[in-house]
This record gives sequence, C-alpha cells and structure tokens, in this order.
Amino acid sequence: MPAAKVSSGLGAITIRLNGPADASSPAPLLKPSVAGTWSFWADNATFRPTTSFAPCASYTLTLPAGLYATAHKPLGHAQTTSFSVACPSVKALQEALARLNYLPYKLESFSGVGLNVPLTTGLAAQRAYALPHGWLKRDYRSSPTLKPGQMDPTTTGALEVWEQDHDISIGTAPDAGIWHSLLSEEAHNARNPRPYTWVTVTENTKPELLKVHENNRVVITSPTNTGIPGRDTATGEYPIYVRFTATTMSGTNPDGSHYSDPGVPWVNYFNGGDAVHGFIRPAYGYPQSLGCVELPITTAEKVYYQLMVGDMVDVSG
Repeated sequence: MPAAKVSSGLGAITIRLNGPADASSPAPLLKPSVAGTWSFWADNATFRPTTSFAPCASYTLTLPAGLYATAHKPLGHAQTTSFSVACPSVKALQEALARLNYLPYKLESFSGVGLNVPLTTGLAAQRAYALPHGWLKRDYRSSPTLKPGQMDPTTTGALEVWEQDHDISIGTAPDAGIWHSLLSEEAHNARNPRPYTWVTVTENTKPELLKVHENNRVVITSPTNTGIPGRDTATGEYPIYVRFTATTMSGTNPDGSHYSDPGVPWVNYFNGGDAVHGFIRPAYGYPQSLGCVELPITTAEKVYYQLMVGDMVDVSG
C-alpha cells in the first residue's frame, strides 16, 4: 500500500502486488477522484496525477476485489486504505499571497522576468509544490520585511487579511480549504483590489510621527506619542491582532499604582498591550505613554478606518 502521507502533490502513489502487474486487471479507485493515469510495471501499479493531488487533502484508495497479478488469483474482496497529501511550504504560501496582491512583494525570476501571471488551477497547484526559480522583490520602499520561507509577521498579517476577505476565522492555518481557494483565485487572477496598507511609527524623533501608507503613498501623517523611558514602545514589525472602537485599558503605572481608563477610542492592538489609539493630551510628538502609540482623537478615528486586523505596524527607534 502507499505511504500514509504523500510529501508532494506532484508525487505518484504505488501499490506493490505479489507478482507481475497485469494491465487488464481492474484499476484501483481514488476518492475524491483525481485526473491521472494508472500504469503497470513489474509488480507495481502506479498512479500519477495529471497535474497534482489537491494540497492538504485526504484520499481513500480502494483495491477492487477483482484486482490480480499475473499467475495469481484475484484479491477476492475489496480493500481500502487512506493517505493524505502534505500542505505546500510557507514559501509557496508567500508566492500565492504575493500574486494575489496581499503582500507588498512581486515574484520575479533571477533574470528579472515577472512571474505574477495568471495560472490555471492545475499549474497553480504544480507551482505550489515545484516553486518557480525566482525571488520575491519588494514592491514599495519601506514596506514591511519579508523572510522567505518563514511564517514571519508580514506573512501572518497578509494571511489574516486574506482570511477576513473570505469569511475564514482569523488565525486558521493554511489547510485544504484555504489552499483550494488560493489556487482557484490564482486561476482567475482574482487579485486584492485594495492597496497594501501599513503603519510606520518613528520613536525618539522630534517630533515622533505615525504614518499610514497605501502602496507608495503616505495618506496620513500625524505627531504621535510613544512610551516613556522604562516603558518604551518595543521596536519591530507586528500585525494588528484585535481592534475596538472603544475599550477599557488598565494596568500599572511606573510608581506601582493601578490605572483603569474606560472608553479609550479607536484602538488597534499590535504587540501585547501596546496599541495605536486615540488619547487626549495637551500636545503630541514625544514620549508620554506607557507603551502605546497615542494619537489625537480625530486622527485616531481616521487611522482606525484605514486599517484592519493583519495590517502591519512598524515601530523604529
């Protein structure tokens, strides 16, 4: 019988018989069905898919009762076994998201030829397992960093944005359903119509600034407040993980006392308890918060409606 897990959707599955295989013997059956052909050689019966087994999918293989090897009796009773197909790599996920305009990168060959072209579903599945000889090139200056082959914050955020667009629970790992949708969209060139959006925050500058980027444009620039010494806003790149139009924020002040601020508006949490949000201050542009990124209320509302869960916040010192 074949192995319980097929490492690539492009691979073949083989049944070894107890004698030379006979092409006139009834072929085994796959469910769900897969386009492909059975071939018989020596004591092996081998199935090769025309394009690919479906990523992350599970299959049942039935050996009919009439299956036989030359000079041997038929099997006599049907037998079944199951096997699963491995999911494509993180690099394949990144390439699919880039082709669909959910990452600020384009796939190019090393000779400079663009590879962001429409694909058939079969070809998209093939490329998911046999990646093209290319690299992901940054689309926009200062856009978030991408680590090829790693489920980094930028890739995580892009997948979360894609999941929201497709009514899939945020944080669902790439599974059979997600890959089915990704391949179908690649075949139809169903690219994200929205611009790629992210936030940059400059810490310890005069003034400290928050900017909202859409592709190559900066659409909002505002003085902002980051964390005071000892409660600094951590630098790094983070996807927004939850948002509230208003919420209560509580914690501990530097002197050990407790605070609880109800009704904090236009909140975008991106790193633990750190969030981009509105807060009333006499002035903005220098460290005043306990780690959050504070904005004037009216600006915070505008920023809130530019963003969604999965959009990146890049804090630099």
